[in-house]
Parts: sequence; structure tokens; C-alpha cells
Amino acid sequence: MKYGFHMSIAGKLGIAGAAEEAELLGLSAIQIFAKSPRSWKTRGLKAGEVEEFRARKENLGGLPTVIHASYLVNLAAEGELREKSIFSLADDLAKAQVLGIEYVVVHPGSGPAEKARTAALKALELAKLGKNGPRLLLENTAGGGEKLGANLHTLAELIEDTRLGVCFDTCHAFAAGYRLEQALDELEQTIGLDRVPVIHLNDSMGERGSQIDHHANLMEGQIGAELKRFVLDTRVCDKIFIMETPRSTQDDAHNLRVLREWLNQPQGSTF
Repeated sequence: MKYGFHMSIAGKLGIAGAAEEAELLGLSAIQIFAKSPRSWKTRGLKAGEVEEFRARKENLGGLPTVIHASYLVNLAAEGELREKSIFSLADDLAKAQVLGIEYVVVHPGSGPAEKARTAALKALELAKLGKNGPRLLLENTAGGGEKLGANLHTLAELIEDTRLGVCFDTCHAFAAGYRLEQALDELEQTIGLDRVPVIHLNDSMGERGSQIDHHANLMEGQIGAELKRFVLDTRVCDKIFIMETPRSTQDDAHNLRVLREWLNQPQGSTF
């Protein structure tokens, strides 16, 4: 199992700084935004940023990395919002390829499922990825309104007969009404766990079925011990776990302590 946090790319080193922080915390995977998640404005890569990140990544044993797409992206939209969403996602995919990043995760959006599917494939086409380019993963959602992905069967239909994969979020599944063991069974049966390489490991502020997408620190939300059983399920032992939990020195120490205790690891080691 590889694990880590969603890291900031603010600061002089930019994306390379996220890898530096990962080394300091003893992480074996990270997630980042490649640009502001709440703006359509793109972000150019700084001089030397690519080389520095790639070098740090290699020195850390590969450090599996995920780019999370902008929160503004709605692949199921129409008109200008649809076009902006496709180009924003294509930009993240292209950056991932340049940086040697393995995965890009995106929320499918709100609207018709076929529109989201078509837009995701269009973004892949525009990014002009190489044979070993990044893999695009659609994330399950907490539900509400026309949001796609709350029902895992719908998510399975979205990626059927495509190169797309899935990122599974524990908080979102819980908020959508699932028990995590039930969700894992459903992922295995309808999607196939080989198509779910990344898991967002988050507790939930809202109750089961609340449709509230509000993450909490491990064991400080409503999911509780159910999370531990999920993490220790042998079917997910080869996955990349990303904690999108609150970030502070105290929060990080808490979440790493809880996860490492579950994995029966000494502090500061990787698994």
C-alpha cells in the first residue's frame, strides 16, 4: 500500500515542493492540484520545476502522484462550461504527462451521463497522451441534484468500454448511503478493482446518506471504525491511498498516527 496527503504546491519550489514535503513526512504517494482548483486560469510550469519534481519523485522510489482536476470542471455540462471543462481537464492531463504523474482524478459533474463520458474522452484526445501517459479516473460523489457518480452502477456505465478508471472516495460513498464493505463489493463486481487504482481515504462530517461532502480526520467523523476495516481489506492492499483530510501539523500527525497504527507500522516508516 502507498499513502499520502493532498499537498500544496504553493511556494518557491512549486510542484517539486510537494515532493520535498512528502519526503519529510515519510509519505509514499501524494496528490496535488496543477493549478487553482477554483479558477479557469491555467498555471505554467516554472523553469526547472519539471526536472526538479521528476528527480525528487525518482529519488523517493517513484512516489506515485495524482493530479486532482479543478472543482469548476463539469464534464456533463453544455455550451461554454462544457468547453472550459474539457480544456481544463486536458491541461491537467498534459501537465501530468510532462511531469511523469500517473493519475488525474476528476468529478464527472452534473447532467447527462453520456455527455460526461464523451467530454472525458475528448479531454484525453486533446491532451495527446503517449502510450505510457497518465490514466484518467472518475471519482464517485456524495450525490445530490443531478451529480453523477453517487451510484456506483452509474459510474460503471460511465467508464464501460473506455480507457477510463475510477477513484473511490470513502467519505463520498458514505454520504451517498453506502456501507464501505458494500461499496467495495459493488466496485469489485461492477467495475473491477483493477480499474480502481486510487482511493481517497476520508472520514465524513455528515451522517450516512446525508449527501454532505465534508471530509473529516480519520476516526473524528461519522464513519469511524468502518474505515479501519476497509483499509485492512486485502482487496485494497495494493491501492494508492490519498488522505484529503484537514491539513495542519497537528492534523497530519493525527492522521498518520491512526493510519500507521492500523497498518501496524513504526512511526516514520513506509509500507
